[in-house]
Amino acid sequence: MTENFELTTITSIILLLIFVSFTPLIYLKYFKDLNNNIELYNTICNNKSNVYTNDVIIKNTYMWNISNVFFDFSKLEKYFHKKTATENTDKKEINRFFSIIDGEFNIMKIYNDYLHYSIPLFIVLWLVFLLNVYNIMLGYGNFSNISSNNKYFLYAAMYAFFNVAIFTIIFSLILKKITEIYKDTNLYDYIILLKELDIIIKQKDIYKTENEDIINIITKYSGADIKSIEEVSLNEKFVRELIELKKIRSSTEEGKFFKNSKNYRLTLENIDNFELYNTKNNIEKINNEIDDVTGFITAYIILIFMSIYMLSQSIKSNFTIIAFIIILIYINIISIHVIKKKLE
Repeated sequence: MTENFELTTITSIILLLIFVSFTPLIYLKYFKDLNNNIELYNTICNNKSNVYTNDVIIKNTYMWNISNVFFDFSKLEKYFHKKTATENTDKKEINRFFSIIDGEFNIMKIYNDYLHYSIPLFIVLWLVFLLNVYNIMLGYGNFSNISSNNKYFLYAAMYAFFNVAIFTIIFSLILKKITEIYKDTNLYDYIILLKELDIIIKQKDIYKTENEDIINIITKYSGADIKSIEEVSLNEKFVRELIELKKIRSSTEEGKFFKNSKNYRLTLENIDNFELYNTKNNIEKINNEIDDVTGFITAYIILIFMSIYMLSQSIKSNFTIIAFIIILIYINIISIHVIKKKLE
């Protein structure tokens, strides 16, 4: 009974933590598929010009929504250089090696979520494995002296090692693949460009004289009551006018900077690539990179069913019933999580 109780407790904890670690991948796959469906039914995308020929609100576009899945838009301001900086670019590079910088989470939302949701499972699996090894070494001095009556500890250690080895590999590969999305796609360039426009829009009443030219273009297509970038009405003419404005402003050193309260270097340096960001090929590349991450869902399913099987054996219950109940509970929890994320 004691062994069954211990096994039931440990297996239940591991199963719970597997589900927690699994959640960011489900969330990522759900929003990728959702945004692809939105894009599929968005019939106003012109393949020749690679930009919207008719008005579409930015918050309804694939690139906006998927970028906000990967980045914390509210923290992007910290990633602009000041006008006085020596760097000849608007944005700072992302630090992909640390999740917490200066006591705060960085802007890589999916990376942070997966890392912090998975660390407890990573620690528990290693602790279970090391405790089993310790029990063997403590009781018998070495592995060769284990009697037939006490092979439970050896089997437990082997099972724990199998779990920790698989998860360590999965954990490392997923983090690597997520990092590659930030490195190999232009999501960061896209979202930082929109953040520049968002700052200009939110400060349009303060700098209506200094930024009059760009404010006139924005309000011309989106109305004078525009409050943020996600409300902007996007179309081909709007983008072309912004590109032309950038060329005009670039003729003078001081004129190329858009005025803002924190003296950030805002020049819309990536506006020339805006049409590229919304091309079908670019969206497909991002989808492929995401698929490389969500492909590991299969490995998680294997780990989940292994743990459910162990749990059903320890409590001497039907595997199918236990699996159905646990998965049903998880579906409800993940649905609440996704709704919460959407509201955020």
